[in-house]
Amino acid sequence: MLNIISHSEEETLALASKLALLFKPGDVLVLTGVLGAGKTVFVRGLAAAMGIDESIVNSPSFTLVNEYQGEKTLYHFDLYRLGDSSELYEIGWDEYLSRDGLVVVEWGEKAEGYLPERYYHMEFGIVNETDREINISFVNGGD
Repeated sequence: MLNIISHSEEETLALASKLALLFKPGDVLVLTGVLGAGKTVFVRGLAAAMGIDESIVNSPSFTLVNEYQGEKTLYHFDLYRLGDSSELYEIGWDEYLSRDGLVVVEWGEKAEGYLPERYYHMEFGIVNETDREINISFVNGGD
């Protein structure tokens, strides 16, 4: 597990930009943490590193997924408003997981039981007004 303390939004954006270089199409990132912990800021940093205008990245309030085209495709899920896991099938969850793009899932704990065997888990926590703790691990349910 990798444990990082970010001291600002700028540091969270920079961290995401650096990590974006390591991810490949087909990877799934599951982001968990309370409101305001920095999950969407992190997604904006990923988007910028992928050649996507980060200003268009926001939490999909009324849709569960947004697709952003850049050098690579970013599929951004926000499951905060997910009422029932059956909604995942209605939006084509399994199809998205098999596409050739980076899949990022905010509030990923709501998809428990529907996540792939292998994914990156990023847990965001609030330390204080400006600092965020980000714990990154790789889940390999196939081992």
